[in-house]
Amino acid sequence: MLLLRRRAAAALLLVFAAAAAMEEASSLPVVEPMELYFSPAELARIAGYGEEPVSSVSVSGQVACELCLRPGSDLLAFELPGAKVAVLCETECPNDQAANSALATTDEFGNFTIDLPSQLHATANLERACTVKVLQLPADSSCRLRHQPSTTYGLMLASQEDGVRAYTTGVIRLQNNDTPHGKCVSVEERTGRR
Repeated sequence: MLLLRRRAAAALLLVFAAAAAMEEASSLPVVEPMELYFSPAELARIAGYGEEPVSSVSVSGQVACELCLRPGSDLLAFELPGAKVAVLCETECPNDQAANSALATTDEFGNFTIDLPSQLHATANLERACTVKVLQLPADSSCRLRHQPSTTYGLMLASQEDGVRAYTTGVIRLQNNDTPHGKCVSVEERTGRR
C-alpha cells in the first residue's frame, strides 16, 4: 500500500511539472522568421544585395613594363594591356580562395579596376588583409614575370565617401628579362642631375 501511494505521488508530481512547463512555454513570445514580415526584395536590400548596394569597394592600378635598350640609355616604361591581375584577401575563411579574391584583365593602357565582392567589403584593415598579384602576362609581351610566385603589391586607400571606398596599387613595374637595370638611367635620375 505504501508503495502504491509513493508511485501515485510521483505520478502526480510529474503531472504538475509538465503543466508548469507548458504554462511557462506558452508565456514566451513566439519568434517569427523575418521572411514572414519582409518580401525577398526587401530582405535583399536589408542585406545589402539589392539594386542599391550598402557599400562599394574597388581596387585600381596600372601594370607597366620597364626596359632599356643598352647600358646608359633611359629606362623606358610602357603599359601592359591584357595582363591578368587578382586581388587576394586573407579572411576568416582562408581555404575559400574563390570567395577571397577577385580577378581582372588590364585594358589597352595597362589599367585595371576590380570591384570587390560584397563578402570582402567588411574585411578589417583591408589595406593589410588584401594585396594585388600579377598572375599572367600576354604571350606576346616583351616583359616576363621575374618575381617569385609569392610577390604581391600593397593597397593604399585613395578615397572614401558615402559607403564608397577606392584603393590603389599605383603603378606595378615589371622588368624585361634582358634589360641591364643596374646600368640604365631612370627618369628620376636624369631630372635630378639638371
